[in-house]
Amino acid sequence: MGIAALKEELREKIITYKYHVSREDIWEILDTYDRYLAFSDSKNELAEAAFLRGDVAFHMGRYHETVEALTKSLQIEKTQEYEHLEADAHNLLGMLFYFLGYETVALDSYLSAVQSARKKKNIFGEVSALLNIGLLYENLHDYNKAMQYYNRGADVAGGEFSGPKILLLLLCMIQQAQLLCKTNRYELAVKKKREIDSYYHIVMQEELILSECILEVYLAVHERDEQRTDEMIQSIRHFLESDTDYVEQIDFYIEFCRFLLDQDRKEDARVFMDLLREKLGVTEFLHLRIKMEELEIRYQKQYCDRQRYLSSCVRYMNLEKEYAKAIKNFRCRNLLNVENLQEVEKRRLEFELRSKCDLATGLLNKEAFKEEVESYLNKRKRDVMDSMIMIDIDNFKLINDSFGHLIGDAVIAGLSALIRDAFGRDICGRFGGDEFLIFIRGPVEMEEVETGVERLREEFHNLAFGRNKDVHVTLSIGVSYNNGVNASYHTMFSCADEALAKAKEYGKNRVAFFEIKRGMLKYV
Repeated sequence: MGIAALKEELREKIITYKYHVSREDIWEILDTYDRYLAFSDSKNELAEAAFLRGDVAFHMGRYHETVEALTKSLQIEKTQEYEHLEADAHNLLGMLFYFLGYETVALDSYLSAVQSARKKKNIFGEVSALLNIGLLYENLHDYNKAMQYYNRGADVAGGEFSGPKILLLLLCMIQQAQLLCKTNRYELAVKKKREIDSYYHIVMQEELILSECILEVYLAVHERDEQRTDEMIQSIRHFLESDTDYVEQIDFYIEFCRFLLDQDRKEDARVFMDLLREKLGVTEFLHLRIKMEELEIRYQKQYCDRQRYLSSCVRYMNLEKEYAKAIKNFRCRNLLNVENLQEVEKRRLEFELRSKCDLATGLLNKEAFKEEVESYLNKRKRDVMDSMIMIDIDNFKLINDSFGHLIGDAVIAGLSALIRDAFGRDICGRFGGDEFLIFIRGPVEMEEVETGVERLREEFHNLAFGRNKDVHVTLSIGVSYNNGVNASYHTMFSCADEALAKAKEYGKNRVAFFEIKRGMLKYV
């Protein structure tokens, strides 16, 4: 068997074993895989190997190893095919920090996952992060915020109804319906459930989704349908018994146990608590074991004698002490990893900025300018006025040919500096060569725009270039207004371009204005 085949076999084993946390040989397999990759020049393979190690460590509840491996994966540059690992890593880090009780850090990780996924057009990663944020707020009892994120997830997942997207939409809708039940809005929850059922058979057919089963129980209890309630509780029990991915769904199970205790279903609560305790016995996530002990205290107080209740309280306090010690060690060991994560984020922002900017001027490039303007136009109010300014340096090719490219570069730099000084708060871009664009967001008065543009034209004409400061250059400028109309980017661009053409036609070194609403040039 060749090296490539051996690597692939080890990779498949890691993916297969990662949920079976009792298999200690998983670490030996990971170490062997890393040795095979030691001389690999594939950054994709190295990034994935680090992510897989972090994923395994997460499911075992090993705080330090999880952060260390996922941070390493994030630091490695990847090709487009493997960029989904970034959102996945941030999502796992978010869950880890949430399990540790660091909600603020968890939220920051989830938001990083959203940004990374959105940038890479990774809908699965983005919706997963939005759902995680919703669950975080729901567990903090901020139900309005939670619903906002479930709604955002549904918006992102909706649209095209391909299989995977319907599943994502389904998960968001189920969380919406569960939250409606939790806030006693059962009429709306029933309506949402009908909508869920219309999609469910398309994606899942006979398969079950844990959160949907829990929703079924909530509604069956509300409708006092005992038979349906018992059936779905048994379905959830079978689900838990075979669930290898229980760590990522642990909040659903714990919340369901609380619900069973609220409904005074003693036997069912005991069965689920024992199953969860057995599952969590091999994890090092003390925060989750503390949550289980809180359930145990409630159960003992509700159904058992005082002595057993007090014993549960003692176990809880001992776990709290152990948890405090573990957190202290985690903080000490992971200061460097936190710094590394911050450095990764800093580099990501710097790269994002560079990718959006024209390197010679620091202004937005053509694609970034269009993206910024379109994003604004999609949200603008109709009753405000915006303007797009298109600038062209007159006879720029002649300047380059006559005085050389150094003078040409100085002209570009001089104009860029004037644009930043005069319109730094607006959207400014270089469209390529000697063409520049400025978009002024409303509300703004026509006279103010006209004065600003005319001042820019005059100040640029007054600049002197060349060794003897005897080279003066002029600008032609076209301006379009969208006052009172919802003009698109294309419309505003075309109208500014038409105004610019008129400025050139009338002899250059001047400004022309196009008022879109009236469909005419205002003046030249």
